[in-house]
Amino acid sequence: MKKILLAVLFATSSSMACMTGHWEKIGKSNSFTISLVQTGKHVTGKYCFITNNGNRIDCAEKDDDDHIHGDVKGGIANIKFESTFYGEGTASAKIKNNKLIYTIKDKTPFIKANMSVPTVIEFNKK
Repeated sequence: MKKILLAVLFATSSSMACMTGHWEKIGKSNSFTISLVQTGKHVTGKYCFITNNGNRIDCAEKDDDDHIHGDVKGGIANIKFESTFYGEGTASAKIKNNKLIYTIKDKTPFIKANMSVPTVIEFNKK
């Protein structure tokens, strides 16, 4: 019984992990950073994706320019993001093993910009 109770408590606490923070994934030819603020069931933030050895850059133009908005349900944020290239896309985000798992569902803005962005990005908290 104690093992079951501990498993339930762990599952509940890990699904309630807060997404607030600065997250990054740095590679040889790309850099992905995302800053999020989670307030209750709402998340806002901004990202800066630099790919193709710096030849494609999609970043918020101003420091106070949030272009990520979403709602959190069951530990998963359903997100709409606004690219500086070609409109909006969608993604989801969740915390797993102290990483932010960001899954891009609609990559249209990146495809139109000829920007190579992975579908799933595992961010480390900075």
